[in-house]
Amino acid sequence: MDKPAATRVLTTLDELLRAGGCALLVVDVQRDFVHPHGWSARRLPGATSLRHVIPVINALVAAARAAAVPVCYVTMEHGREVDAPNYQARYVARGMDEEILCAAGGWGAALDDELTPPRPGDIRIVRHSYDGFAGTDLDALLRARKVDVVVAAGVVTNLCVQTTVQHAFALGYYVIVVEDGTAAADPDVQAMTLDNFRRYFGLVVPAGVVAEHWTEIGRVAAPPSPKESVE
Repeated sequence: MDKPAATRVLTTLDELLRAGGCALLVVDVQRDFVHPHGWSARRLPGATSLRHVIPVINALVAAARAAAVPVCYVTMEHGREVDAPNYQARYVARGMDEEILCAAGGWGAALDDELTPPRPGDIRIVRHSYDGFAGTDLDALLRARKVDVVVAAGVVTNLCVQTTVQHAFALGYYVIVVEDGTAAADPDVQAMTLDNFRRYFGLVVPAGVVAEHWTEIGRVAAPPSPKESVE
């Protein structure tokens, strides 16, 4: 059995959001989930839009990069060639087998155009299940960067965010869920899922609090500006 990712007891937000120990996970901010013409909007026209998380996440990405916090984009792709039989069975049961959500290589599987795009050095994970860790290199890539705290933002809170965060916790990572940087189609489900996170897995924190910590780290780490010469 692998050792837990974390080796120290951390109890404060300052400790958890320190430089060199945490990473930002951006989960499933893909067209099929958040775009007005995506799969979710077509299939569930009356559901709450999840698009409001995009500017929140963009601000987090900017703050993370300023503090040299690793940014990881976790996306999902589905299709008969890549999905396990049990997933395919669930799609049949939910009437999703004819029009596949985030079809591999398709328009809907791409990151939304308004999301801050990945840049060289960011972690990219493409998976074929709800869980960002199962069957991927995410754990190994985070451990290689000495990460023991994951900060999760994205959609859908009660499915892929939840499954990924709970697996992270099981692997020994501290977990923080961004309260206003996650979303579910049903506001009541969103509230219940966040309450479950808060009770049993880790902290649920507003994006502004996370960004403030990382911005301050970036400010301290930035080289001083050259002093103007005095004549």
